[in-house]
Parts: sequence; structure tokens; C-alpha cells
Amino acid sequence: MDRETALETLTPAYAEALRLREQGADDRDIAARLGLPIDAITNLLQLARAKLETLLALPDGDGG
Repeated sequence: MDRETALETLTPAYAEALRLREQGADDRDIAARLGLPIDAITNLLQLARAKLETLLALPDGDGG
């Protein structure tokens, strides 16, 4: 699975948080954009990265 397809498979909050971080947004910016408490962003990003890595490790065609 390619990275963009994997990102589209994630929940919108996970995908958006990862994209924002890649664009240089800090925790405060991500929290404001997603309407979440700043304290939630570290865990959100950790979970999002873990899920993305899992999806990227899947052989092509095994998305579900």
C-alpha cells in the first residue's frame, strides 16, 4: 500500500494530524485545527503513526 492510500484509510483526525505535522505545525496548531485539547496531540500522533506504519507494512491488496 502506498503512503497516500494508507493516509486515506486512517480516520480523518489521524490523517489530518499527520499531514499537519509534516507541514511543520506544532501541537498547539494541530489541536486548534482539530478542535482537541493540546494534551491529546502527542498520543494522537503516536497512534496515527503506528496505524500508518501497520498499513504501510501490509502487502498490496490487503487493506481490509
